[in-house]
Amino acid sequence: MFNRSTCGLAVFLIAASLAFAQTPQEPPKLLRITRQIVKPGRAAAEDRIGTLIAHAMARTKYPANVLALSSVSGESEVWLLESHESFASVEEADAFVEKTPALKWSLGQYDAQNGELVSAMRRLLTVYRKDLSYHGEQLAQGLPKMRYLSLVMVRLHPARDAEFADAIKLVTGNYEKINSDQPLVVYQVVSGAPGPSYLFFSPMVSLKTMDEAPARGRAIRESMGEENAAAMLKTSATVTAASESFLFTLNPRMSYVSKEFAAGDPEFWIPKPPPKPAAVPGLTAPPAVPQPGATAPQAPKL
Repeated sequence: MFNRSTCGLAVFLIAASLAFAQTPQEPPKLLRITRQIVKPGRAAAEDRIGTLIAHAMARTKYPANVLALSSVSGESEVWLLESHESFASVEEADAFVEKTPALKWSLGQYDAQNGELVSAMRRLLTVYRKDLSYHGEQLAQGLPKMRYLSLVMVRLHPARDAEFADAIKLVTGNYEKINSDQPLVVYQVVSGAPGPSYLFFSPMVSLKTMDEAPARGRAIRESMGEENAAAMLKTSATVTAASESFLFTLNPRMSYVSKEFAAGDPEFWIPKPPPKPAAVPGLTAPPAVPQPGATAPQAPKL
């Protein structure tokens, strides 16, 4: 709908824990993701356009929620994660746009402007891999209070999925042994990537979580044993063609979430508008800026 460095997988898994957003029971079964690389110096304008789109969705009650992420490291990027429970839901969301002239017009106008702000864009369809994930459901209540999200995108060599899955299950099994409090949530890309690809998400309340990553990594290695750890690292290096790691902040202005989700931390997701500046004689008042916190009263929870 929207026209919107390299490291071994196992090394990152040992160094940090990875997870993502979900519904109250478990993560969304499907994510439609739009990845946008923003041109230098255009981040503020991109944020404004994204805020306008979120408000257009709220006005028309678009039937899917969108979580927006803004990059902290690497190139300036915006990722939009749209949650669905099925591929039919994706089709229904697209049909909703076609049947809602006001939203279709708004999206068209905003996309035209957005085209001047981004240098590249890729759309992905991904499915939740519960069999490769670890305790994803426990983050349901905590996600509204998260402020950062780490993400690793891994691309495999062809026909190496089974070996990859065995390596991940070895890691998650040892998460269980050490009773890790950091869930691991895995999504598989089924469309939009050049080869077999997987995404690993981990929300954090604070960057302090990253300070604690080395200790968690050591605990996992000790639980696995040196022989198993070495074998897993070797397998990871063999099956992995490339990977990218990212650090994002959650962006409430460009997000479109349910009222129930926003109620988990309303001051962040629906902040009060800033006070108007005092009028200065002879100066024209600046244009109104859309306020953050677009919420979806009737949309499914993210």
